[in-house]
Amino acid sequence: MTTLVALATKDSLVMGCDSLGSVTQWMVNPLKLIGEYFDPEQNFKLKIGQDGKPILQEFNDIYNKSELIPYYHMTHISKLFSLAPLEMGVMATGISSIGSRTVKSIILEFKRKEEAFKNNGRATNYTVNDIAQKLLDFIMKHYEPQFSSETYKPVLELMIGGYDKGKHVPDIYRIFIHENKTQQIFEGDAPFGIAFGGQMDEIQRIVFGTDWQNLQRLKNRANKLLGEYRQLLQDYLKEKGITEELPKDNSLVDGLSSFRDWDFIGFDANLGDFSNQNAIDCVNWFVGIMIKSHEFRSHLPMVGGKVHVGLITKDKGFNFISKEEYIHEGHGVTMEDM
Repeated sequence: MTTLVALATKDSLVMGCDSLGSVTQWMVNPLKLIGEYFDPEQNFKLKIGQDGKPILQEFNDIYNKSELIPYYHMTHISKLFSLAPLEMGVMATGISSIGSRTVKSIILEFKRKEEAFKNNGRATNYTVNDIAQKLLDFIMKHYEPQFSSETYKPVLELMIGGYDKGKHVPDIYRIFIHENKTQQIFEGDAPFGIAFGGQMDEIQRIVFGTDWQNLQRLKNRANKLLGEYRQLLQDYLKEKGITEELPKDNSLVDGLSSFRDWDFIGFDANLGDFSNQNAIDCVNWFVGIMIKSHEFRSHLPMVGGKVHVGLITKDKGFNFISKEEYIHEGHGVTMEDM
């Protein structure tokens, strides 16, 4: 997995990510299943519920207890790519290969074959949306034959950003290859702000005040408490000789989980007014937060290595801000020269 960050200002778009490649698998500790599903006193046979049926009913009973665990790492992985001569860049998270092809090689092939990149990018009236959809279609030609028979398709997400040929404000799209769809991040005439992809739980807690996992836990907690209170009222009515069944209403649970009428206090900044250096520092900061949080957490890290940063402007196009080079015994060659 990877952390992807893109910050759109009035002057530029800054994209950044980490450089640790981690191959992950969904894994379950079998010892954690014993107490719930297997009976040690009956030679570890399946536990039977009060209804006479095994407590373990379906695949999701086990899948929901699994964790996404890295089982080997690859260092110095390139996940940020220039889409020059277009004023765009793209980042990738998820699987790094499709069959015998790396995602990097497929993106580079896309650049060689797509008409929008020819004649120095002047041949077509391109938009970020157009390139995002064309890139999705191109990668799907490799992805679908490889994984069409799999029930749980491996995650591959791209984030593409930059400038339409006829616009002077940036645009950002997330491309979900495993779902065969694209999603625009910001809409309207002032599409400024920050977007995230991949591993982003600690970043979400800073920017939004919480993350999606805690929101789900709050929803489950609210659902449980409302159910307990409903049962309390139901028992009270029963004691009074009232047999009326109280209605169930999930709208309160949905309201508490999505916070429609209130929100947490999060990161407050006028992102659209950031200078280019402010934006570079901010993107580097957010990716660095994820790198450090994974370094110190109890599990093996899925985010790490150096931070790769690219700056995209309307007049200069894509430029790497981080030093992208191959090094051997003190001698370095920049990747752009290769």
